[in-house]
Amino acid sequence: MQVEHLSLITTPVLLLEGDKIVSQGTGFYFGLSQDAGSVLFLITNHHVLTGYAPTDNKPPMGENIVFYLHKDPNNPGITKEIRFPLFTKNKKPVWLSSKDLPEADVAIIPIISSIVADAKVFGISGDWTTANIKLRPTSTVTLIGYPYGYYDKKNCLPIWKTGSMASEPDTDFEGKPLLLVDISAFPGMSGSPAFAIAHGAYEMVEGPTTVGQVQKFLGIFASMPSIRENKYLEEIPSQSKQGLVFEQSLQLGHIWKANLIIEITKNIDIAQYEREVLRNL
Repeated sequence: MQVEHLSLITTPVLLLEGDKIVSQGTGFYFGLSQDAGSVLFLITNHHVLTGYAPTDNKPPMGENIVFYLHKDPNNPGITKEIRFPLFTKNKKPVWLSSKDLPEADVAIIPIISSIVADAKVFGISGDWTTANIKLRPTSTVTLIGYPYGYYDKKNCLPIWKTGSMASEPDTDFEGKPLLLVDISAFPGMSGSPAFAIAHGAYEMVEGPTTVGQVQKFLGIFASMPSIRENKYLEEIPSQSKQGLVFEQSLQLGHIWKANLIIEITKNIDIAQYEREVLRNL
């Protein structure tokens, strides 16, 4: 069985309260080389782990998560299920986020080696951000995840959904490390990695158009913005004269850029994390 590498880097992330599934999102594996060796991280959104945006300051809706690792690339349906607590014994959260940008909906969990000892880990690294492909508004963008929890459960393989870039990729949208994508995305895809993918001819950042295959990591999908629209009942069939408020989806997705993820992971003190978190689970 020939399976794309990127189909193996993601995992459903289930938020549990006791044994009850509260919600489901997406996560993916990211590796970083350090002096002490390589470190593996599970990357997802803060709201996938808690049920709330980072700035809501509400208690999480659950206390554990479940995620999966593949054990055999030739038979991807064979997986290892991992149940992981969200808090230490002294109530310290196990995930890490941006200290400089607390509103960023990015959550990172370092994965200890014992968890992956009998599994085959597929992931990406910072090198996946360096592909020489020119990006502009309307460039193709692909998200890989689990819309409404729908995916190939027999083979434990995700869904690929494709749209186009809707903002200037080299400009931080609203001054934040965000880019917008025009795509039809659904609950369950929060935490999906985003890629620019080209097969065949593509334009390079420097140099002429070339032919080949390129996959560039852009960041993590987080949310779909909407606008609130006031409507009055003269505009809709009704006998009442009261005003109503509708939520209108813009069919746009927020993607927190890859450089933010790289910055957070590089600033994690793994030794301190082991002392303060891993030893207190």
